[in-house]
Amino acid sequence: PPSSEPIASTNPVTSSIVAPIPVPTFGPGGSFSVLARTQISASPITCFSLIRDTPNWHKWNTFCPSMTLSPNSPLPPPPSDSFPSISTGNEGWLELGTTGSIDVFMSGDGLIPGRKRTRTQGIEVTVLSPIDENGKKGFRLAWKGTGFSHWQLHSERVMEFIEIDLANGELGTEFTCWETFAGVLALVVKATYGNTLVERFGDYQRDVKAYLESQ
Repeated sequence: PPSSEPIASTNPVTSSIVAPIPVPTFGPGGSFSVLARTQISASPITCFSLIRDTPNWHKWNTFCPSMTLSPNSPLPPPPSDSFPSISTGNEGWLELGTTGSIDVFMSGDGLIPGRKRTRTQGIEVTVLSPIDENGKKGFRLAWKGTGFSHWQLHSERVMEFIEIDLANGELGTEFTCWETFAGVLALVVKATYGNTLVERFGDYQRDVKAYLESQ
C-alpha cells in the first residue's frame, strides 16, 4: 500500500476510506479501498498465524467470528522449501487456495451470544507468502470475495505483517489491512456501508492487537 505517516502512540489504530490500492489478483484500479493500520507487541508470525487459525476466530474476532471451509477446498500443500517459515496442515487454517464462507456481523457484535450475523461472504485465499523486499520482512495474506459476477462486484483483502522496532525498543509488528472494491455495485457498497466498513476494519485491528497483547 502507499506509505503513510507513522502511527502515533496516542492513536494506535487508523482506519479510513482511501483511493483504490492495487491488489494481487485484480491489480490497480477499482472504486475505493478501506485501509487500516496498527502496531502490535507480537511477532509477525504470531499475528499471521492468528488470522490463519479460523477455528479460534471466535475468541477475538468481533467482525467475522467464524468461517466454514468448503468441502471441496484444496488440501494443504506439502511443506515448501521455498517458504519454510510457513507451516501447513493445521486443521482449519487458511492455506493458499482455501475457499469457504465467513459469517459477517456488520454491527461488530459477533462475540455477543444470541446476535445474528448480517450475511455470509464467500472467499478464496489468493496469497500466502513471506515478505522480504525493500528492507521489509514479514508475511502477506490475501483473499478475494466470491459470489458476485466480476462486473457486478469484486474485492480483495490484503493483510501484511511487517517486523518493526516498537517505541519501547522491542520487536513488534506493523499490521496493515486493506480491501479494494470494484464493479458497478462498488459505489453502492461505499454509500451504504462505507462508514460501517471503516469502523469494522478498525475493530479488526483492535481485536488482533488486544487479543495478542493480553496473552
